[in-house]
Amino acid sequence: MTVRVYLAAVHLAAGPPQPGDLPAERVFIHASDVPELWVETESTVVPGPGRAVAFALARPLDLGVERIVGTVERKVSKRTRQRLRGDVATT
Repeated sequence: MTVRVYLAAVHLAAGPPQPGDLPAERVFIHASDVPELWVETESTVVPGPGRAVAFALARPLDLGVERIVGTVERKVSKRTRQRLRGDVATT
């Protein structure tokens, strides 16, 4: 199941993946009045809101950014659009 993870206090970093980094299949930056950054992952071990998380791009893309580090703001199932807390979907 694809999970969309919205992040706060994000740091985009260069450098190789670190042990414990989760795979980031897609990364989105919404540069608006209220900017947002989210990562889509197939990982089942994304921590809950308020917890620190680190992602590494699933494939090297030569963008100067290989890692995304931040605090989980919220998690949403991409398929059902329901918010997730831990491993349980809530309405």
